[in-house]
Amino acid sequence: MKHHTQKNSWYYFALIISYLLHPVFVPTYIFAVFYYFGNMVFNPYSIPAQLYVVGMILITTAIIPLIMLGINLLLLRKKIGNRELLMDSNKDRIVPFFYVGIYYCALSYMFYTYLHFPLLLTCLMMIISISVLMTAFISIFWKISAHAIALGASLMIFILIYTIIPNPDFIYVITGTLLISGITLSSRLYLNGHTPGQVYAGYVLGMLISSIGLYFLVFNLNFSFNL
Repeated sequence: MKHHTQKNSWYYFALIISYLLHPVFVPTYIFAVFYYFGNMVFNPYSIPAQLYVVGMILITTAIIPLIMLGINLLLLRKKIGNRELLMDSNKDRIVPFFYVGIYYCALSYMFYTYLHFPLLLTCLMMIISISVLMTAFISIFWKISAHAIALGASLMIFILIYTIIPNPDFIYVITGTLLISGITLSSRLYLNGHTPGQVYAGYVLGMLISSIGLYFLVFNLNFSFNL
């Protein structure tokens, strides 16, 4: 049985971190980093168009899913609290993650087909979509950490993009993402949201999904950057 976490200053710090780095905000973090440090990834978009894309990602991958989650909680649970929003109960995770994963897949298709997103950006969205769906599937049997999967996927995305498009500034991005991952996952452990095994497995799985996705893009689609 998990012990009760005392509600001191560390508890509230861990809670804030868990919200700020909630998995639905990680896509925005990834795209915002590319906008600031590596906007060649958005090629051939102009700077204003790149900022528009980041804003669109925030609205479609974070704000809308959070609204959907809130409505779902009000209809089914009649309340919205920390346990519900952070989906601490395994049974509360499966359906929302499946819905969000399918929604992200539909977004990826729409971005590429109708908005003509560059192939790399579409691939990044598909990696995120598959990560969410894998979280939903594994949650049927085991409470794997969604925070860990999202952050592990983002770290590997940055590492692999750095190997394709070397940029000295990306060393700071990779180091910063490692630091953010450590703080976030330590917070989840402090709040008793997960066991260490669930966190480690999630992080490795996220890195694996990103590696496979970008390998498929670069080596099977003969993708090249127009720098």
